[in-house]
Parts: sequence; C-alpha cells; structure tokens
Amino acid sequence: MSAKVSLVALVVFLTQSLRVIAICEVDPASEPFQVFDEMFREILGDSPTLELLHNSSEPAEFHEGPVYYSNGQSSYLLYTTQPPADYTDENVEPQITIQQYDIASDTIATFRNASLANMPNGQSKDLDGKLLTCEQGFRDTALGRITRTDMSTGEVEVVIDSYYGRKFNSPNDVVMKSDGTIWFTDPEYGYQQAFKPSPEIGSFLYRYDPEGPDPKLTIVADDFERPNGLAFSPSEDYLYVSDSGAIQGSGPYRTDLPHHIRRFEVHDNKYLRNSELFAITTECVNVAEGVMPGIPDGIKVDICGNVYVSGGDGVEVFNPDGALIGKILLGRGSPNLVFGGKYGNELYILADVALYRVSLKIQGAMYSDVTSPEELITKDQCPQSSSPQTSSSLSSMDTSIMFHSIQVLISLMLGVVLTK
Repeated sequence: MSAKVSLVALVVFLTQSLRVIAICEVDPASEPFQVFDEMFREILGDSPTLELLHNSSEPAEFHEGPVYYSNGQSSYLLYTTQPPADYTDENVEPQITIQQYDIASDTIATFRNASLANMPNGQSKDLDGKLLTCEQGFRDTALGRITRTDMSTGEVEVVIDSYYGRKFNSPNDVVMKSDGTIWFTDPEYGYQQAFKPSPEIGSFLYRYDPEGPDPKLTIVADDFERPNGLAFSPSEDYLYVSDSGAIQGSGPYRTDLPHHIRRFEVHDNKYLRNSELFAITTECVNVAEGVMPGIPDGIKVDICGNVYVSGGDGVEVFNPDGALIGKILLGRGSPNLVFGGKYGNELYILADVALYRVSLKIQGAMYSDVTSPEELITKDQCPQSSSPQTSSSLSSMDTSIMFHSIQVLISLMLGVVLTK
C-alpha cells in the first residue's frame, strides 16, 4: 500500500513540476498570452493583442495608482511615478508626481507636481468620480494620508491623516465600497525604504466611514506582513488583499514570507471574517532557475469575479475559486493595472518603463452598469472553468530541464521514504 501511495504522490509531484516549468516556458516577446483554462481564452477573444502604448526613458514613469477618466472629449489615465533616474540625494524628497497620460495623443503631462503630491502611491475613484490618493508622506515633514481631489475644481480634501493621533506608515492602496466607506492598506515600506521615520503603528488594513458614527476609522485586519493592493468582488461579499511581504523594502526576496492574495468575507458591510488563502503568485526568472516568489501588487476584478493581479512578470488571472487560468506576460514586472475604455473592457497595465493595453471580451466590475456591445461577455454569460490543462509551451520544453526536475523530485521522494 505504501509503495502505491508513494507512486501516486510522485506522479502528482511530477505533474505539478511540469506545470510550473510550463508557466515559465513561454517567450513573452512571441506569445504574451498564456492559457491554462479555456475560460481565459474566452476572456481574451479570438485575436488578442498586447499593445505597447508608450515607452519611457525613466526607470519608473508608469508605476502605481492608475485611474481611467473620460470626459467626453478625451480619455486619459492618472497614475503615480517613482523617483527619476537622476535622483541621488536621499535627504531631498524624491520627485514623485501624479501624471496624466492622454490616450489618443500618446502624450504625458504633470497633473500634480512633487511639491504638492506628497509622495503619492495607490489611487482610485470615489462614487462621484473624485480621485482618492494614498499619500505616503516624507520623513517628519509631511504626514501619510488619504486625500480626495475634485476633478472639476481641482480642490484637494484631506480625508484622514492619522489613527487617533498615531501617524500612518505609508498608505499604499485605496478603494471605495458602494456604501461610501473607504478601505486602504498601510504597510511599512516608507520606513524600510528610508523616507519615513520608525513606525508608530503596525502594517494594517483600515476602513473609514466618513458619514458613520464614531469610531469612523477602524482596523479591520492586523495580521499582514505587508498589505498592498485590494479590491472587492462584484457583489462586495468578498475583499481581496495582496500581501507582498516577500519583498522587504528594496532588499532581496524573502521566500519564507508572504507573496499571496487573501480573501475575506465581508459581514455587515464593515467586518472581515473567515480569511483564506486565495492564490499564491509566481514570477518567471528563466526556465533553468524555475520560478521566484511573484510579488503581488495591484488587484482588479471583472464582472464575473475573475481576479487580475499585477506581479513580477506581468499579470496573473485567477478564477473566483483561486485557480490560475492565464497570464499576460510582459517580460517585466507590473506594479498595477486598471480597467477602462468606453465599455470598461480595456485593461491598462503599468510596467514602470512602459504602458500596455489589452482589449478583453469582458468588462471590469466597476463597469457592470455600462451597456456593452453584443460581442462582450455579460454577467449572465460568465465563462465556466474547464478541466485543468497544461500550457502549450510544455510540448517544446527542453528535455534536459524536464529530466533535471524529475531527478530532483525523485530525490525528494526518496529522502522522505528514507527518513521514515
């Protein structure tokens, strides 16, 4: 019996090994879309294209906080940058700005300069279309806070700037629920990256109710290593939050720390219950080295509840059960992404030195009320997951790598047997 069980276990290990290698086998330059489930092929449509909209000479021009706007005359993205290439003096506040990219003209203008932007990071819209911004602050001279910008007047309102007198660390990402409450993450990256003082409070996930009774600001989760991106499911019954603890500041990967997405049940519109591991991300290095911990960052959800996560080599797409159904490979990391376009089916992907766009057959969750053309998937036509399949790249896998993986796994199995 034990030999039979060991053989079954070995087959399972081998299958998973080949699948992992297959994930990293595709050359993003020739094949940017990797399908692991037929439902992702339905989402992509018959002839998907990864468009490179803009290349930048700066190391992190397209970094964080993408928000799509359209005013009837033009459509544009607002996003936040990282320090420019010539930034060297750590005693001077980095020139991090909020930029505006005009999609039709392929031009970039500064929406808010560094002296006013206060080290911006994640951004999103509120229910009225105003811009919510996570401002990380700098040293002791500027507080970390959440602000709201009226897009018609330019007026900036401070929403919240402390937890009852304790300074925030470096607010990272923010989203508004349909009831008007504001949810945001606050990891310690500012301290680790030496632009904020020692933390006065932990790396927490917050809920702020500007119209509710006291306490208006509450900590809804306090057990993250580094809480990062967040997004609600279409029904808002669930909240997805990425934990990027595997990267500590600007140091090397810590493979023993989180690089995953957690899912919470939302109770009574204000409490989080039953946290569960939703998905773990991976990052392709090269076939010989296998995979590294993918650092999950921005999260977006489509109308069918599929989850799009930006990470170390592009975008990973998971179905509502947490199964990886596909990847959009860029050959470089992606800090964040956003749905946009007239019907909300265009996925804009920030990749620091570049900006990409993919037109999908499905809308982002926030566009569920936008009437779409017949060719797009509706909420009543959500694709269903098929049987797990191995990436097509498996057929062209280098046999020496496959053999090496088999050797390693057999050695591991033998080691387990010998230690019993």
